[in-house]
Amino acid sequence: MNGSQNLCETFSEQLRDVPGTDIWLAPPFIYLPELIKKERLRSFTGIGTQNVHEEVRGAFTGEVSADMVVEMGAKFAIIGHSERRTKYLENDTIVNRKLKSCLDANLIPVLCVGESIEQRQKGNAATVVQLQLSSLKGLLETLSAEKFVVAYEPIWAIGTGISASPSDAEDMHVKIRSYLGDEGTQLRILYGGSVNPNNAKELINQPNIDGFLVGGASLDVSSFNAICQLVGGV
Repeated sequence: MNGSQNLCETFSEQLRDVPGTDIWLAPPFIYLPELIKKERLRSFTGIGTQNVHEEVRGAFTGEVSADMVVEMGAKFAIIGHSERRTKYLENDTIVNRKLKSCLDANLIPVLCVGESIEQRQKGNAATVVQLQLSSLKGLLETLSAEKFVVAYEPIWAIGTGISASPSDAEDMHVKIRSYLGDEGTQLRILYGGSVNPNNAKELINQPNIDGFLVGGASLDVSSFNAICQLVGGV
């Protein structure tokens, strides 16, 4: 719940294309049309949303469905973000329903998974993440990996300024690919958690980190540009 119409204008004017790198933007719902109508942004970015409701339609005041955002031109939706899981008590059942709703609407789900600091300290990080991925694992048996994106975001690194070490992040990305089997080798797995221009290069150099889910640093166009350029090796 950050940003403004002015920030949309700034992105439209200052965001830079990085050849060979996918750049996606996920504004609050209200700014989705504002970014999609920007012809310059459409030429090199994908626009999506930060969330969708799990139902197609109904009496869910204030909610937005996957079909609605597709109609507006959205390409993807972030689901299962740690803030949705912790602040709005969205459990794996709800997130899995959102996953299906996205697929039914031909919307690419960016499925967020990650453990709390308590779960990591108890040695349960991998088990927690596998449970969050179990529905996706079943879907990958019949659907192409191109239809999905996974974002590993340890809860203890979200908005704290503390990023997982490159080796810790790489270790979990390896575990995710191994758990998902053959299709996991083709799946794009992003790292999210206090990514910034200072740590992006070391993180993206890890073999199994394909990109980033950028939080606070995405509110500053200069910082976001810098991260995109590091991902693209510019």
